[in-house]
Amino acid sequence: MCDDHLVGRVLTVRRVKELNVKDYFYQMLKDSPEIAKIHPGIENEIMEGAIDNHVHAFPDFVYRAQDMIEVAIDASKAKMRALAFKDHWNVSANAAYLAQRHLDHLVEEGALEHRVEIYGGAGTCHGMDPEYVRVALQYPNVKMIWFPTFTSKGFWRGAGQPDHEGVRLVDESTGTVLPEVKKIMEMATEKRVGIGLGHTDFVELLPLAKLAKEIGARCVLDHPLLELNKLLLDEMKQLADLGVFVGTYCQPMIPSIYQPVADPFETVKVVQEIGPERCVIASDFGQVMHVNSIDGMRIFVRALLGFGVKPKDVKTMIAQNPAKLMYLD
Repeated sequence: MCDDHLVGRVLTVRRVKELNVKDYFYQMLKDSPEIAKIHPGIENEIMEGAIDNHVHAFPDFVYRAQDMIEVAIDASKAKMRALAFKDHWNVSANAAYLAQRHLDHLVEEGALEHRVEIYGGAGTCHGMDPEYVRVALQYPNVKMIWFPTFTSKGFWRGAGQPDHEGVRLVDESTGTVLPEVKKIMEMATEKRVGIGLGHTDFVELLPLAKLAKEIGARCVLDHPLLELNKLLLDEMKQLADLGVFVGTYCQPMIPSIYQPVADPFETVKVVQEIGPERCVIASDFGQVMHVNSIDGMRIFVRALLGFGVKPKDVKTMIAQNPAKLMYLD
C-alpha cells in the first residue's frame, strides 16, 4: 500500500507508521520536552471553573459509564463550574434538574464543598421539530440544543451512503437552511441557549454558520476531528471565521476502542491554527469503554500542556469559551 494512501480524510499510511514505530514514545519526548514536566494534579488549577458542555451520562438510551450524579460529584471535587448533559434523542434537562437538587443537598449537608451548575438540553435526532424545541426550552436548566447526530443527512453522506434517508438541515437544491431549522436557531438565540451542530457535513455546516452569524446564534462544531464527522482544517477555519466555535474534545486525541487510529498532534495543530479564542474544550465522554468524563478532561488538559499549549490558552478553551457558548458569560 502506498504511504500516501489516506486512512480517513487526512491521516496517511505514512503517518500511521510514524505513530507506531517502536521508539515513538522516546521520539515524542524528544520533540515535546514539556511532557517531562507533566504530573497528576498539574491540571488542578485549570480545572477550577471549567465547563464541560458535552457529557454523556445515564439515564440515556444506552448504558453510560456513570450517571449524572456521579459525574457531578467528580466535577464538584475538581471545583468545576458547570456541566451540560447531552441526549441524542430527548430532553436531558429534567434529569439534570434532579441531579442539581441532589448535588445541592450534598453541599448543604457538608458532604461536598463545591457547587456545580448542572444543565441539560434537547437532542433532535427524531427530527427538526420547532414545537418540540419550543416546549423543551420551557424546562429549567436547558442550556444546549443539539442538532441531529447519527440520523442527519450529512452524517450519512459523509459515511458514503448519500441515498440513505436522514434529517435534513439544508435544502439541497438551493443550499439554504430549511425554515424549521432557522426557527429553532432563532428560538435558541432568543432563549440564550447554545447550539451543538451535530454530526453533519460541511455542505450543511457552511450555510448554518452563515445563518448563525446573521441571527447571532452561538454554535459549536461537535468533535470535528472525529472521523464520523471529520472536517478539514480549511473547513474549520471558514466556519470559525463566521463565529462558530470549534470543538476540540477529548476524542480523538485520547485514543480509544471507538477510534483506535488517530494522530494526537492533530488536535494541537487545530488549536494553533484556529486559535484558542475560537476553540472549546469538552469531554464528549461517558461511553462505557472510555475513562470517566472528568478523568478524561484531566488527561486531555495534561496532554495539551505536554504538547506545548499554554495554560492560559487551555483556560480560555475550557472555561471562558464554553461560558460564552452557553450564555453563562
